[in-house]
Order: sequence, then C-alpha cells, then structure tokens
Amino acid sequence: MVLCKTQFNEFHNKIRLKEENELLKSKRDIIIKRIKEHMPEGNYKSFEIFNQGSYAMHTGIKPIDDDYDIDVGLYFDMSKDDITPLEAKQLVFDAIGDHTNNVKIKKPCVTVTYSAGYHVDIAIYAASNSDGKTYLAKGKPTSNEDDIFWDLSNPKDLIKEIRDHLSDVDDRKQFRRIVRYLKRWKDEKFTKGNGMPTGIALTSCIYHWLCIQKDVDPFTGAKSYRDLDALINVVDQILSRFTYDFVEIDGEYVSMPRLYVNLPVEPWPELFEKMTYKQMTTFKKKLENLLEALKEARGKSDPTDAAEILQQQFGNDFPVPPRPATGKRSAAKAVIPSSESAKEWE
Repeated sequence: MVLCKTQFNEFHNKIRLKEENELLKSKRDIIIKRIKEHMPEGNYKSFEIFNQGSYAMHTGIKPIDDDYDIDVGLYFDMSKDDITPLEAKQLVFDAIGDHTNNVKIKKPCVTVTYSAGYHVDIAIYAASNSDGKTYLAKGKPTSNEDDIFWDLSNPKDLIKEIRDHLSDVDDRKQFRRIVRYLKRWKDEKFTKGNGMPTGIALTSCIYHWLCIQKDVDPFTGAKSYRDLDALINVVDQILSRFTYDFVEIDGEYVSMPRLYVNLPVEPWPELFEKMTYKQMTTFKKKLENLLEALKEARGKSDPTDAAEILQQQFGNDFPVPPRPATGKRSAAKAVIPSSESAKEWE
C-alpha cells in the first residue's frame, strides 16, 4: 500500500500557478490604462480594479495548452438602475475596442484576445446600489432580452471565502492541492466546451465535501498529509451526492443522474445547472473511473505501479519513479522533501 507522497509533491510543484504570467500582467496594465484614458467624462469614469479568478483564490494551475488568461474585475461607481448591462460593457469596449483585432463583448465579460492565444477577461460590476450589493453585467449584443441583466454577484467575498477556507494553515494547503489536482484531471479528461465541469464548480465541491486527511504525531504535533487519501475521500463524497431525476427522452421517462452544488457565497447559485443530463452522466462516469483508479493505486505495493495508474488520470506531469535497477519491486520509502521543495507544498 503506497501513498505516492513524493510523486504528488512533484506533481503539485509542476502544475501550481505560482505567479501570474508576466506578459499578461503587462497587457492587463496597458488595458486598464487605456480604459482610464478613454472612459468618457461623466458619472461612470471612476472604478476600482481587482484581480479575480483562481489565481486570486490561490487555486490556479498552469494551463496544459499554455492558454493563459487573467481575470480582472472593475467595480464601477454606478448603479444598476442608471445604466443597462450592455451600456456598461459598451463603455469598456469603446475604450479598448481597437487595442487588438479580437476584442469581444461576451456574456459574462469583455475579452481581449492576443494573437498568441492568451487573453484578458474584464468583468464589469455596478458597485454603488441602493441595496449595498454588487451586480455583474451579463449579456452580449446578440443575447435575447432575458439573457441581458444585472446579476447579483460577490466576487470579493468569494475570493476571501475560498482563499481563507479552513482555520489550520496546513489543512488549507491540502485543500488547495486537492483543488489543483482535480482541476488538472478535468483538463486532461474533458474537451473544452463539451460538458466540461467548471473549475469553480469543482472547487465548490471540494470546499463543501473534502475531509482533510492527515496523521498527527501525538508527542511532537508534527503533521503528515495524505493527499491520495484526501482525493479518494472527496471523489467518493462527490459521487455520493448524485441524485436521480426522471427525464423524458424520446417519449419515455428514464432515471438520469444529477449533481447539485452551490457557490459558498451569496447569491449561492447552483453551479452545474448548465450541464445537460447526458453531460452529467459522462461526468459521473469519469468520476467513477477516477475513484477506481485512485483506490487501485492506493492498493499497490510498488510506487511505480501506483504512479503509472495515477498518470493515466492526471496526465504526463504526474511523475513515475523508475524501478530499481535489480528489477525487484520494493515498497515505497518515505522521502523527506528538502526545505526548498517543502515551501512549494501548499
């Protein structure tokens, strides 16, 4: 029985997004400067800038295809009662529309895409409302009227809730590692735009259902974390939360699986609502395959055998240790990471 602690440590160091992409940071700063300089005079010129998304929540991973992006939020000193969502987005679009050949108003944001493929997503918020709440501009020019609206949103509260989740700092680090592992699994096992669960949906599942897995020395208080067991625990918990709905298909009612999870801050939206029942069935099957592989790896006596199984789920960045030169298989040996590598174990 092995835990592959050394391999998970190395894997995490490979996929963890330690800092924002420097090129994108410079592009973001240029975009913000242009918005400030080209925003028309009037009631809507003042805004606050903040980073949002997985990097801000400390759960970011390196993209497999190097398609880096940066999520930027603009808190405008405006009321949703004084301007429509599309008008608010148009203000930003008009300020940066000629910055590249590919600037688009999308449903949740305004996106600036560069020729190399990376992009900056700019979310526009109305932050000065009579109810004291913040609203996100939703909709694009081709949207139906019902799809253009101000959506109650709490991005700053969400960032704080995810970033500060769990009181024990080391428990929090395991939480972040598990989020990163499952986000990389998602990227390996799903095709973009084809029923892929969102990163925030998986993060919320882990937020709600992960039970930290660790050993604590009763004499010294030293903690040793078992990430493989934590993965088994949370995937098992996710699968146990699936329910079954009766759905009409080709004139017949059939039982189909469904998973519901809510964002952990107001307005607590259900994060899998856009997935079809067919996509949800595929998602469940892939989770079942993952759980089976995790348990199979856990039951191996040789770390190479276990790592080969795990690599099939998490991709080539998951390392497989070489077998001993003698060809004999041996049980995994505990490896104490260097002080430098230990710093990255978060």
